Amino acid sequence: MAREALNWRELDPKIRHYARCGFSIRRQASKLSISEISIKKRRAFLGITKNKHTAQENSSHVAS
Repeated sequence: MAREALNWRELDPKIRHYARCGFSIRRQASKLSISEISIKKRRAFLGITKNKHTAQENSSHVAS
């Protein structure tokens, strides 16, 4: 039995939101009821990484 194709148009904003909130891939997968590997592949496609944003890294104040 074939499964339905995922509607990425509806899932992409949720994946981006969960990534910004710092949810793990496992937690995102359970909340969205899809596999972890699907989340990993889609995050890679969207350019979402686990690294902090460079703006956050550069915003810390360092006294000279």
